[in-house]
Amino acid sequence: MDRPVLAHRPANRLELFGGAVVHAAHAPITGRAAQRHRIALLALLSTTRRLHRTRDQLVFFLWPEADTERGRKLLSDSIYRINQALGGDAITGAGEDLRLNRDQLASDVADFEAAVESRDWRRVAELYAGPFLDGFFLSGAADFDQWMENERAHYARAAARAIEALAVDARGAGRVAEAVDWWQRLAVLVPDDSRVAMELMRALEASGNRAGALRHSRLHMALLRETLGVEPDRSFRELADRIARRTEPSISVEMPAVKLESPVVTAAASPRGHDSNKGGELVAPVSNTGQHGSSIAVLPFSNVSDSDTNAYFADGVSEELMYLLTRTSGLRVASRTSSFAYRDIRLDVREVARRLQVDWILEGSVRRSGDKLRIVAQLTDAKNGYQVWSESFDRTSNDIFAIQAEIAGAIVERLAPNLGDAFDGMFGGASVAGARRALDPEVYDLYLQARFEWHRRTEESLRKSAALFEEVVARDPRYARAWAGLAEAYAVIAFYDYLAPRVAFPRADSAARHAILLDPNLAAPYATLAYVDTYYHWNWVAAEQGFRRALELEPTSATAHQWYANFLTGRGRFDEAEHEMRRAAELDPLSMIAHSAIGWALIFANRTDRAIQQLQSALQLDSTYQVTHFWMALALEQAGRPAEAIPHLHRVLELSHGCTLRCSLTLAALARAHAATGNPDAARAVLNDLIERESAGVYVSSYDIGKVYLSLGDVSTALTRLERAFTDRAHSMALLRIDPQLRSLANNPRFQKLVERVEEPMKNRELQHYAMAG
Repeated sequence: MDRPVLAHRPANRLELFGGAVVHAAHAPITGRAAQRHRIALLALLSTTRRLHRTRDQLVFFLWPEADTERGRKLLSDSIYRINQALGGDAITGAGEDLRLNRDQLASDVADFEAAVESRDWRRVAELYAGPFLDGFFLSGAADFDQWMENERAHYARAAARAIEALAVDARGAGRVAEAVDWWQRLAVLVPDDSRVAMELMRALEASGNRAGALRHSRLHMALLRETLGVEPDRSFRELADRIARRTEPSISVEMPAVKLESPVVTAAASPRGHDSNKGGELVAPVSNTGQHGSSIAVLPFSNVSDSDTNAYFADGVSEELMYLLTRTSGLRVASRTSSFAYRDIRLDVREVARRLQVDWILEGSVRRSGDKLRIVAQLTDAKNGYQVWSESFDRTSNDIFAIQAEIAGAIVERLAPNLGDAFDGMFGGASVAGARRALDPEVYDLYLQARFEWHRRTEESLRKSAALFEEVVARDPRYARAWAGLAEAYAVIAFYDYLAPRVAFPRADSAARHAILLDPNLAAPYATLAYVDTYYHWNWVAAEQGFRRALELEPTSATAHQWYANFLTGRGRFDEAEHEMRRAAELDPLSMIAHSAIGWALIFANRTDRAIQQLQSALQLDSTYQVTHFWMALALEQAGRPAEAIPHLHRVLELSHGCTLRCSLTLAALARAHAATGNPDAARAVLNDLIERESAGVYVSSYDIGKVYLSLGDVSTALTRLERAFTDRAHSMALLRIDPQLRSLANNPRFQKLVERVEEPMKNRELQHYAMAG
């Protein structure tokens, strides 16, 4: 991450916020001098609140198991290695006392403490790049770990005080947008502080973004309940209720009305997804499919169990009902993303239905205690707000499949007169219902946990999701939907570079094929297999057939439309890609990824101004969505505005607490932006960080490293890296021939040969798994 530049600072610099790195002449030191014990030694000496430490104290913290002689020898060797690497006496001493020579080695910690002392709050906020020694550990050194935790808490409190002071100052001066930014940053730093959450909600409402205020209230309530197991206090709930009541009926809770560069349209509006009504409002569109009264939303069932650990089970019941109803011909079911956006938001059911453009609302609650299970479900007619059906099921957990089937059957029976000619008199299908009844309830419980983790979409949760899916299919090898979930988990893990593509994509491929063999009527595994064909096999014919098959089986799958749009973008079929992206956004109107991905497609189509406008609209919906900031940075860089791109990339790193979401991609983009602004030293520093990560065994895409070298003018190394990316089967190679950042290589023979190798269709590939039924 780029750091603020200090005037006349030493060439050597120690940076301990957001990680741990020592720069010598603007490049990170590596090798023996950068070993963990030596970084820990520098950290112990870094604070100006304690100017020196004795040798025995340092040995006690760093090598508690060593005897005195060996401990002192290890300490002396560490001092020697550090001083040698930094070209001077960075660590000096008189007798037993050792200290850091700040004329030789500057540090962000010392600068931070000076800024706090002088009450320079903006400087404090600039310097605080993340928790002190974030992610650092020292094996077998419990006292050091305790000291580190205490220091981490101390600096976090100081940063919070500074950021709050800036927020209060901006609010008092009427700088509303700036106040929102500071309160948002503080809310990230202290996410469980309801007082800060309320200040952010007030600031968002003052800026005109009531939907954002309500969204944050929902997120904060979910955090308190699901993570801490507590309820928000009365004042917080009252504020959320007041804002909800003041929200105008025409504005969606999750999506305030904002102007777009072109409206969301239905699939039938235009063969290319365009319309003459430019600049329309972003609202949930009226579907042109199905008969009047044939659309339904399943809201997330409330978890009323004694323990919040059952939240995944309540979500799973809701999602399973969506799935069963989706399998009913003639019935349109609102997407999970859009329906779940109304969790914990107190609105009249008719208003929710209006915003989701549905005719019926299914909602309920789940209580589970030991083996006892109670599910209450109720169906509401959105036209008049009257309940038309309600039932309570008191059973055991073993009856969960039968209960879900009964609920779905009752709903379909009630709605049958409204479903038109497309309705065949059945819901779901015999194979689906049979599989649910045959499955062990304990295995099904694991499946629900896996789905819950998958929807969270963090690196940790995706890995956990994959592990849970693996356990499910090991215990029930014929459970097709678990295989489909496993495939989706590994596909996303591969795309986010959490695992090397040669590890993750083949697992996704294998799991998707297994799911199709078990149930050829499932749409999801066809889409996942096509996704793998796009990003790993580069089998363009198979990929398109797979996406078409998935959409034939489930035309309302927003994910399938979006992934198909990704494929079309890579093929250079930009008008079709934009149409598919907009169809995904229409089907899932409250999905940030769906609306942001439109901007992504426009970037590759070289429609940069429209991409920026689209991404700006998306950021108005949710300014904390990391992927939107990342793609905005790419668009600004492409538009020749790299200096404006850098803050967006810093925002991605800040929102991901330093480096947890696609860090390597973000750092590579940051390096390119520095190079484009005429700061090659900063670019090389970030590049060195990436290479160091790679050397440490972390997967870093050579495709992205290659683009950094190209931005620095090193064409030969850039091409070598791109060739390595081909060998690694980096997923971005699917975009090689249309990537605007590689346009300068278009006439290079090595590049042309590489494009030919990627574009050449795969031979002898069996496509039987894509054959149409019958």
